[in-house]
Amino acid sequence: MRKISLALALLALTAVAAGQIYTLPVTADVGICAHPKETALNTGGRSRVRVKGNEHYYLFRFDTGKLAGLRVRKATLHVRLAQGKLRRVAFCTVPCEWVEGKAVNKPQNGATCFSHVKYPTHVWPRGGDATPPEGKLHHLGGDMLEATFNSPAMRWAASDVEDAGDGWLEIPIDPELVMACAAGLSHGLVMSDEKGQTRENHDIYTREQANARPYLTVECHGEDAKLPQVIPMNARPLRELFGPNSVAVAMNAGWGKGQGYIGSRITLTAADGSAKHERLALAGPEAVFDRLPAGGEFHGKVETYLGPHLIRYEDPQGKPWVVKAPKAVEMPKAARLHEPNQKESSWGGRTQEYRVTGERGWSWWIVPAGHKADPKLKHPMPALVAAHAPLKPGMAIPSTPRNAWVSVQVLLMPPGGKASDVSIELMELRDARENRRRTFAPLKQIRLYRVWHVPKGKDPHAEVLVPLKPGEKFDIPWAANKVAGQANQAILVDVWVPEYAGPIPYEGALAVWQGGKKVAEAPLAVEVANVTLPDEFHIAGDMNTYGSPAGAMGVDGKDRRAFLEMERKYYRLAHAHRMTLNILPYGQSGLPNRPDSAPDIFFTKVPRGELPKHVGGSWEDWIDRHGPLLDGSAFSAKTGYIGPGAGHPIRHMYLPFHENWPAKLADHFRPWPPPGDYDKFLTWSAELPPIERCFDKAVEYKWRTALDGFMELADRLEWRRTRFQVYLNNKYYFRRGKDAGERAYSLWLLDEPMFADDFLALRHFGRITADARNGLKQRSMPAPVDYRIDISRPTHQRDWLDGLVDLNVCAGQLYEQRHLLAHRKRGFGEAYWNYRMPESFGESNLGWALWPVRSFCWGAAGTLPWQTIGSDGDLTKADATALMYPGRKFGLTEPIPSLRMKAWREGLQTAELLRMLKEKNKWTDVQLRAWVGQVCGLEGWQDGFDPAPDAPIVTFRGMTAPRLSALQRAALRELAAGE
Repeated sequence: MRKISLALALLALTAVAAGQIYTLPVTADVGICAHPKETALNTGGRSRVRVKGNEHYYLFRFDTGKLAGLRVRKATLHVRLAQGKLRRVAFCTVPCEWVEGKAVNKPQNGATCFSHVKYPTHVWPRGGDATPPEGKLHHLGGDMLEATFNSPAMRWAASDVEDAGDGWLEIPIDPELVMACAAGLSHGLVMSDEKGQTRENHDIYTREQANARPYLTVECHGEDAKLPQVIPMNARPLRELFGPNSVAVAMNAGWGKGQGYIGSRITLTAADGSAKHERLALAGPEAVFDRLPAGGEFHGKVETYLGPHLIRYEDPQGKPWVVKAPKAVEMPKAARLHEPNQKESSWGGRTQEYRVTGERGWSWWIVPAGHKADPKLKHPMPALVAAHAPLKPGMAIPSTPRNAWVSVQVLLMPPGGKASDVSIELMELRDARENRRRTFAPLKQIRLYRVWHVPKGKDPHAEVLVPLKPGEKFDIPWAANKVAGQANQAILVDVWVPEYAGPIPYEGALAVWQGGKKVAEAPLAVEVANVTLPDEFHIAGDMNTYGSPAGAMGVDGKDRRAFLEMERKYYRLAHAHRMTLNILPYGQSGLPNRPDSAPDIFFTKVPRGELPKHVGGSWEDWIDRHGPLLDGSAFSAKTGYIGPGAGHPIRHMYLPFHENWPAKLADHFRPWPPPGDYDKFLTWSAELPPIERCFDKAVEYKWRTALDGFMELADRLEWRRTRFQVYLNNKYYFRRGKDAGERAYSLWLLDEPMFADDFLALRHFGRITADARNGLKQRSMPAPVDYRIDISRPTHQRDWLDGLVDLNVCAGQLYEQRHLLAHRKRGFGEAYWNYRMPESFGESNLGWALWPVRSFCWGAAGTLPWQTIGSDGDLTKADATALMYPGRKFGLTEPIPSLRMKAWREGLQTAELLRMLKEKNKWTDVQLRAWVGQVCGLEGWQDGFDPAPDAPIVTFRGMTAPRLSALQRAALRELAAGE
């Protein structure tokens, strides 16, 4: 056992030339468990706690009484290791008081755990708030990480761990973190393991272990430095956070230049003394106060520590500093268009059963495109049939903008559930007005699809859309589909409404033929609004995939022309649905997945550490493959393209940059190579120096050169409307297994990062990308390049990537971490997309149609499933990641869409309408949600930016197809007003 009593006494008495050294005992400590099954556990009574990756943290408080008025020059935490090997840790400030507790791995009322600062009554505060909110109000507060490491108001710093012998560790702490504790701005510190990729268990002893109690040694200086000049405080409104009756302001305390800012406590007290609001600001001088009463008057108080000096801010005239909260923005008012007493079904819509006189037994049912009918139905279900005058029998009247597709579904029900030699036709839709001075051209671009069912378990699901040629004959049931008991056939009708269409009703005759005889006919009408969707896809529908989809159609690339044409057919199918096929051009092996996925760029070979020279390259194959997508010719009328964005290029695309291109890891990363054994690789990677020291400077040169080449090409060929994405996707997970050497090359988790080194790698490449773009701007070259990240765990992101990210793809955090995301949007200009897979094989496809609408209402300008390309096998077994299917099974030479793809398109079109409406009225997201909430009857919009997590305006719970239809009609009406 290490003898520490004498050492402690000597440290306490020794004065050195550099200053006084103090020993500070840890006065409270507790392990914080972030594992999903352990978030409520208190460990205050344990003699040893775990510090492990992003699952276990060490929260401690220490005696700071001797530090008042002193400047800390050096601080060290001394802990004794009970198990494992800590290599590098980080410390972060803590905004509020917490309770150590005495429990041993179980919940304790009133004590601190990961989910609650006082279990179970008070959650952790967010945004530097020093007052923990009561209850389970996670929209006001959250967990320990939200309050500390991932709070924009808190300060953190990392340190390497030093072995002091006999199990003791010495860990440097940033002196300013200790000073924040001494100033009362931080209630102790929380420590994390920064090398979590090893998955090792690291245990340290707590103060409950008598012979191994943790303590700090702190070297201090007394100072009588001149006080800096006082800078008056200012406030600015944050309109995007305003609610119907509340407002938000950002308070900036400022500080003396070069004076060593430690942090500020900013307090607003209502002029009548009724309320007090307090925020801490340690990472910078700005604090956000939200949910303030609109128009209220407050007395402001600011206490700022610059080193050991406390400076109190006041009005220059010495009067109480008065802060006047702005007035609330006016919330738009809208009437609910969907009457509550109207019968709702899972499919919605307005329709009637229709039977043809003289042809006994034939009937059909017209329903919305997202409906998934039971293929065994032999006649319309009366409970779901809604008759609404003045509709003619069988008529459906969907509303639509121009430059858009509009769809309905027809359920054909032959007598007895069987029929052969059947065909269906809808030649065109004509101007349906009775009195008209001008006749508009008819709508002639009509697509008919036969619906193919895919099985999930024993249940068939309406899914694949197989095109019907004009006059093509078919049987009911569809023998090849092998749906037991099939008694009807669903047909999707897709009508293209071009920009030149009139803002009028159109009507056509939908007819069913059997054996050359018409057996059923009914009118089908479309109401076109005086609104036109843009050709630019402002709302992204990203059809992500990991290699060319041409292979799914059996085209392997040996015939290059056939390969390129098949690939472009997939691009055209996506483009016609306002979506963008986005093919990742490299794989886990670290190589381009095709020779033409990246240009060949040649550099001279030089000794490591010296800069190579760019000596040329071959871009022809890359241009040949991608050029028509980037100049828009792949979507021209000559190719047969019909749909939005005709002649326009793809919205965005991946560039081939990744950790092994254009600079190979083996040439530029040291040490190399990594061990082949997976566990040894994890340990090896944890022992690496900082990533900047592992790479040589040639990497930056090669990235800059390659990005210059792309942008010079884009400028010369006028590819200026596509956003190019630098995105790092690879994971080291694929190093597991027998063929790991061939399957994986990456040293980090670059997609869905988990640990510090993963984020630091993303930061390293982000900085290289930013430097390369800055170089382009200095030479007056266009740089339409976005650094994109896919982060499933923004709670672990901290501030590593601040100012580097253009596009952040996240999942449920869009709704759960809304204040953090708002901060990053406001401070760094980050854009967001939502990443998920809506329910694919449930009762309806409504979730796909709602997805872009809901995510746009909460600030995301795009939606992204992780995979979109189906295979032949997906036609016989339901696969949620198959949205475009190969058509060769049906004798087709092109890919075919799914019903889910049509529903997703409907959502993208609706979200585009909402974007246009928001732009027209200059609304914030809060105002847009207020309007949507009223139209659709979604409660919770009254709470502005802070509705409860389970509020309908957050979850869209209660949305039905009729409500979505009402939203579309309301948006069209509002946009058309005044046109």
